[in-house]
Amino acid sequence: MVSFLRRLFAPPHFKNESDRHTGYLLHVILLGLILVPVPYVGYVVLFAPEAAARALTQGAVGEVLNISLLFLLHRGYVRTAAFLQVITFWLFFTFSAITGDGVQGESYLLGYPLVIVIAGILLGGRAALGATILSLLAGLLMVYAETQGFINATINRSAIFSWITSLAIFPMGAILQYLSSRTVKTALERAKLSEEKYKLISEVSSDYTFESVVDDQGSAKVFWVAGAFEKMTGYKLEEYLKAGGWFAHIHPDDVDKDAEDMQKLGRNEDVVNSEICTITKNGEVRWERIFAHPIWSKLPPPEAAALR
Repeated sequence: MVSFLRRLFAPPHFKNESDRHTGYLLHVILLGLILVPVPYVGYVVLFAPEAAARALTQGAVGEVLNISLLFLLHRGYVRTAAFLQVITFWLFFTFSAITGDGVQGESYLLGYPLVIVIAGILLGGRAALGATILSLLAGLLMVYAETQGFINATINRSAIFSWITSLAIFPMGAILQYLSSRTVKTALERAKLSEEKYKLISEVSSDYTFESVVDDQGSAKVFWVAGAFEKMTGYKLEEYLKAGGWFAHIHPDDVDKDAEDMQKLGRNEDVVNSEICTITKNGEVRWERIFAHPIWSKLPPPEAAALR
């Protein structure tokens, strides 16, 4: 049981970047919605027992829906779970408003804006606009229902005034969500395009770039490579590191030369331009031209990045 709950409440991970982004947002939102009703229900039961039955019913329905959607999300149905979350949340606040104070109650004035924000975050600007229009139409119907006596609001305020207020607030919320979702979408598209260009350059490049971190004892450890590394060395990075890394593949005749280059980097010289003879996986001897530049952290030692 404990392991099941741990898996259920751990953020899901998907290969698709869009699903991963939306899934994480929905996961956090659902966890928040599961935890938020607890203090509200507790307060009503302890200090307003006359409304306890309604609060307990609302809380129970909400918890069942949110946990079910969380389970659906972890099964990989990201878009379906996001859509259902927005719809069920909207229906929940609609029912609460109809059975409560209509457009003058918290369910309408606070619940609907929350739905609009969540719709924009999870589904984009069009969904936020759709939630806005749907909420305003529902509010208009509630105004009519109150004038006909179907809704008995306990708040002494004009229903049409509350609806007019929402007419200003709800669309503004949708606009802000549209702008934020557009910004995120543009950033993701640029990042994806940049990544594709980078991969293409790496595939056709005859060089490779690597970054090493030098510790206090002067030992350098390669932790990142890109480009034609495997083609030039014959190793995958994991194999290369297990075989001793850069120092283990320097030709014996050039060990002193490489040590001198490292000393130059330690003196913070701008660029090291050198030729080093290395040994590939199949034993082939290969000459490599090294361009290295030191990047210093706040405290020594330097981080050396190089193009080979």
